[in-house]
This record gives sequence, C-alpha cells and structure tokens, in this order.
Amino acid sequence: MSAEFNPTLAYLYRRWLMRRLLQPVVSGRFLEIGVGSGNIYEDLVGRGCRGLCLDLNPRLIREHRQRSSHPSGVVEFRTQDFFQVEGPFDLVLAFEVLEHYLDDRQCLDRWRDLLAPDGTLLFSVPAHRRRWTSNDTRAGHARRYEKAELIGKLAQSGLEAEAFCCYGFPVLNWTYPLSSLLFPEPGETGGATGSEGSLSSSAGGSMKDFGRTSGSGGRRFARLAKWLLKERLWQPLLLVQQPFLSRDLGTGYMVKCRKERR
Repeated sequence: MSAEFNPTLAYLYRRWLMRRLLQPVVSGRFLEIGVGSGNIYEDLVGRGCRGLCLDLNPRLIREHRQRSSHPSGVVEFRTQDFFQVEGPFDLVLAFEVLEHYLDDRQCLDRWRDLLAPDGTLLFSVPAHRRRWTSNDTRAGHARRYEKAELIGKLAQSGLEAEAFCCYGFPVLNWTYPLSSLLFPEPGETGGATGSEGSLSSSAGGSMKDFGRTSGSGGRRFARLAKWLLKERLWQPLLLVQQPFLSRDLGTGYMVKCRKERR
C-alpha cells in the first residue's frame, strides 16, 4: 500500500463538508493529525496556509515527503504523537482520530491546548453505537459516538461547538455496512469492549489498539480508487446529504469548535 492519494467514499464526504465548514477562507498555521493517505492539506495550502501533518505510520509519512512538491516550510510531515507537538495552531484537524483513544477527554483537552486563542478545531468521528461493524474492529476503534455524549465531552473540555453535522445520509448508510460484509474481520464479535487489547501510543494517549491504528491510512487499490472516486463524479450524491446534516441520521459526525469564551 502506498501513500499515493487513495480516497474512500467516506473521505470524499468528509472533504466536501470540511470545505464548507472552513468558510470563510482560513489562514495561518494548521496541524493535521492522522494524515493517512489523504491530501486534505492540499486544500489548506491552496488557501495560503502552512502547517504540520502527523501520522503514526512512518511509511506513509516517508512517502508524503517524497512526493510533496511544496517549498520547504510550507508543509512538514512527521511520524509523531500529537501529545509531543507544541502549538499554537490557528487550525487543528483530526479526522477519524478520537475514536481510537481510550481516554478521549485527554485528547480533547490536548487539542484545546494546541489552539491559538481564536483558533478552530475541526474533527470527525464515527456516529452511533448501533452501526458498529467489522470495519470498526479492523481500524482499532474504541467506540462510536452518540451526539449527546460528544456534546457533553466537548463542554467538559472547554470547547464550544460552532457547527455539529451528521454526514453521509443516505449513501454511506448503505455502503458502510456493505463494505464490512465484503471484507469481514476474522473473529469479529460484533461490538467494542473499550479496553481489551489496548496498547499505548508514544506519548500521552492510550489507544484501543495501537498496532491497528499505526498501520492504518494506507489502502489497497489506489489506482482504482483514484479513477472511481473522483469528486466531480460523486457531486450529486454529495449534495444529497446537505438537507440532512442537522439531523442525526448519518454514519459520522463532523464538529467545528473553538475554546469557550470565558
């Protein structure tokens, strides 16, 4: 598997929503946690931002460095835990990261501390415990979230949601369970226990399964994915979700938030 841009359908949905939530145009220094094989940072650089991309998979980071055409200092790639990074950042992005950590409040606290005073945190997590499949086990997830639970944890960490979207309905509601049937997890039991088989990341956070998480991000069938999952081909289905973003119907949450103003 390569760090060559290799999207999934869920990635297209998240990027489409990210672009809308980051209007008006952001600027300054960004931190992307868990860059994987995506290229969301290209959108940010195109807006005049500079920043740092992290991933726990050293091979992916190596390949991002090799194929990056940006001048020195525009985008830096590191195999590093975000607990080891020093802020502040004007924008912190963490897509499909929080659900890997056993103590997610500790992560939210750290992300808050990495923000500049007027900085923005934009993150996504999988939604609804009832939607747990072998995909979650394979990815090393500790949980899927419910809306009230996540809102409560944000408040406890001193974060104020400016936008709270439930994305993916109706298309991802069909494709996500289908993919788990096509690629079942050996020995899958159908639910998360929260601590069994946990390992620690290199610094602050303890993960449900560090081995699975640090090996994620690279995917198979890169050429097929690049050909099939072109955003312009899927634009009508991306737009279909728009009327449902405020309803709790999709497969994932995306939250835009800031530090609470005291």
